[in-house]
Amino acid sequence: MRWKLSLAQRIRAGAALAVVFLLIIATNLIDKNHFRIVKENLTTVYEDRLLAKNYLYRISRNIQQKKEILQSAEANNLKELHHAINDSIDILIDKFASTKLTERESIRFTSLQENIRELKKFENAYVSDESIAPEAPISTNSEQYFQAVFQDLDALFKIQLEESSRVISSSNQTIQSSDLITKLEIGALIVIGILIQLLIFLKPSKHEQ
Repeated sequence: MRWKLSLAQRIRAGAALAVVFLLIIATNLIDKNHFRIVKENLTTVYEDRLLAKNYLYRISRNIQQKKEILQSAEANNLKELHHAINDSIDILIDKFASTKLTERESIRFTSLQENIRELKKFENAYVSDESIAPEAPISTNSEQYFQAVFQDLDALFKIQLEESSRVISSSNQTIQSSDLITKLEIGALIVIGILIQLLIFLKPSKHEQ
C-alpha cells in the first residue's frame, strides 16, 4: 500500500530532523570541550604538579645533603661537593620555574630562591673561611638558613597537594556534567523520535490535504 506525505507533514518532519541534527552537533561540541578540559587537567596534574613535586623533592634532598656536609664541619668534603650540589639545585630550580605556577606558589618560589641564595652566600664564606666566627659552632650559624629553605619547600609541597586535589575535583565535575548531558541527549532524542512519528503519521487537516 502506497501513501504520500502532505506538504505540511514534510515540513514538520524536516523541522524535527533539523532539530535532531542541531542537537547532535551541539552535544558533540559540548562533549569535545569537556574532553579538552579533562585532557588539559590531566596534563596539568602530571607536568605542573607531579613533576613539580619531584623537582621539589630532589631540591630538598640536595639541601639536606648540603646540610649534613656543612654541619659536619668537614670543609674538604664541602669543597668537593659544593659545585656539584649547587649545579644540581640550579637545574632543578630552572625546571620548577618552567612549570605553571599559581600566584601563591610564585610568591613562595621567589622566597625559596632568595633563601637558597642566602644559604649559598653563607656557604661560600664558610668554604673560603671568611666572615664566620671561629668560636661559634657551624651548625648554629647555618641552621637559620636551612630552616628558611625547608619552610619554603614545605609550603610548596602543600600547594602541590592542594592544587592537584583542585584540578582532579574539576575534572570529576566536568565528567559528571558530560554524563548528565549525554543522558539528557538520549532522553531528548527519544522524545523527538516520538514527535517525528506523530508529525509524520498525524492525519492532516482538510486545508493541508
